[in-house]
Amino acid sequence: MLVVPIKTRIISMEDDFLDVVLEGLSHTDFELADGDILGIAETPLGTTEGRVVKLSDVSVSKKAQDLADRYTLIPEVAQLVLDEADEILGGIPHVLLTIKNNTLMANAGVDKSNIPSGYASLLPVDSRASAEKLRGEILNRLGVNVGVLVIDSRTQPLRLGNIGMALGVAGFKPVADDRGRKDLFGNEMRITRRAIADNLASACTAVMGESDESVPAALIRNAPVELVDESYDSSEMWISPVECMYMAIFDQWRHSGQKS
Repeated sequence: MLVVPIKTRIISMEDDFLDVVLEGLSHTDFELADGDILGIAETPLGTTEGRVVKLSDVSVSKKAQDLADRYTLIPEVAQLVLDEADEILGGIPHVLLTIKNNTLMANAGVDKSNIPSGYASLLPVDSRASAEKLRGEILNRLGVNVGVLVIDSRTQPLRLGNIGMALGVAGFKPVADDRGRKDLFGNEMRITRRAIADNLASACTAVMGESDESVPAALIRNAPVELVDESYDSSEMWISPVECMYMAIFDQWRHSGQKS
């Protein structure tokens, strides 16, 4: 499998995202081909979709100010998190742990990195639709059938550093179900499902970086995926809190006030 970073110029709100990515791809030794997957970062994509907010235009509520004071946040950012999050679970200095679109994430995707000073970026309104739209545009313009993966970054419990997370997928199945299969010693797999889209998102994140690399996309070739003519959002990659090891145990701690 190849993962090729696509370096571009800085993307602005006036740009067509695909135009900029194809321009960057033209400076590599690769062209998009049938079966390839295009991984794209959510912040530059959201920028071209108008998901950028000027902080001075944000009216701060008392609840947002209280959150800002408690967790050392910019009040306008706290307000945007309140507006964007489905649920706020808690926080530590400078960040709130939230649930948005059935996914645990920091600050409900509200971000001030790789965005002009005085602004914040929000997640695309519908990452699944964004992925499907880009996939359709690539087919219409280039005549190739590819998969598209919209990527954000996240942290794992008790692990240092960011990994990739799939927000929206088009053109391939995001999860492989290995339940019922046998391992090398004949043991039946009972719960194992492989997060194909998240794993590919992490591979892209490894070459895209998180700071001034100016690599908003990556081309993945020969990925071990099942290609389909469908698109998916986070609900296809979601597990119920009662089935999630982390959330179920955290909920027990919260109600009991002590470790089991």
